[in-house]
Amino acid sequence: MSDDDDLQLVTFLVLRGIIAEESINKCMRDQTAFKNAGRPMSLLAVMIKNGVLTRTQAFVLKGVSLVDLQPFPDYKFLRHVGEGGMADVYEATYLTVKARVALKVLKTDFCLQEAYRLRFKREANILLALDHENIVEGKEYRSHDGVDFYAMAFVDGVSVLDVLDSGVSLREGMALHIAAQVAAALEHMRQKGIVHRDVKPGNLVVDSDGVVKIIDFGFAKVMSGMRQDTGEETTVGTVEYMSPEQARGASDIDSRADVYSLGATLFHMATGELPFTGATPAEVMHGHVKRPLEFSEKHQAKLSVASIFILRKAMAKSPADRYETPQQMFDDIHALCGPQIAARGPVPAVVHEASVEAAPITLPAPKPTTQHRRHARPHSRIHRRPHR
Repeated sequence: MSDDDDLQLVTFLVLRGIIAEESINKCMRDQTAFKNAGRPMSLLAVMIKNGVLTRTQAFVLKGVSLVDLQPFPDYKFLRHVGEGGMADVYEATYLTVKARVALKVLKTDFCLQEAYRLRFKREANILLALDHENIVEGKEYRSHDGVDFYAMAFVDGVSVLDVLDSGVSLREGMALHIAAQVAAALEHMRQKGIVHRDVKPGNLVVDSDGVVKIIDFGFAKVMSGMRQDTGEETTVGTVEYMSPEQARGASDIDSRADVYSLGATLFHMATGELPFTGATPAEVMHGHVKRPLEFSEKHQAKLSVASIFILRKAMAKSPADRYETPQQMFDDIHALCGPQIAARGPVPAVVHEASVEAAPITLPAPKPTTQHRRHARPHSRIHRRPHR
């Protein structure tokens, strides 16, 4: 990377308020002094010397892959498997015990901002506090050379969204089987005082045995002290699966919002279509808040009366009319739809065929879109703060 490239990168960091302009000005003066003394040095090298950046941060900002850099003791990076707005996910080996893991690594520009580091650490701590067979297992949180990351068990499988996007139609029984497992995991979270706030097919990975795991906790929050914990965030989630209270920006979200999102996910899995669509995220959110949940003749041909009852209950507009807990939804799924689950058949072939190269752990990028196609991937996650 040339000096001009270094300067362009540093200017970007300064304009975003990530690095103080005074620090950069001092580094540039020092760079000139080194050059005059016959010791030319790149701007990034001076920033490392002055403690503005760590060595790892500088190399990553220069575009060096963590797979090539191998910066973390005890871990060997194998390959990049997913990317989100704030973090990247890599398959790696935990060298101490030769275990296969997934490392979620906070992007360098966010590592330079304390507010995002704290948010990322909260996310990791939430995962580490959970212990359930349908939640990816958290291993540890660590910061090394200015880069924050946490380790998870690596999940072999494919996301439910990828199954749906492949054109595979999940039978009612399989959709209910998946939803029941997610409900059990959400109940575990509820008992820990945690609300997920982004339940959707893209955050669920199913393996060849039909076991489902929730893999992403980027929007999960502790229910007590919500305003302090969220930094005054209001509207968060993914619009196609968002509860009405999330769409309205309510600050008192609880596990009934997760019940609604699980209902929307079950609707998508069982019918192959989203419950509400629109040309913009705002139109989709309006559907969740105002439009009645409708079942076309095509939907009714795929769903039993019991499943429709569960969907209407889970997706009631008012939280007071929904299942009070995920456990109640779990109980109804098994009590009312046991025969459908028993007759669900094998896991779709696409799950068996999905190789490790299919990047089983993926993260949705949270950039809002303005167009929506009926069978396209959903609108991106929404992360909105109140107007001042």
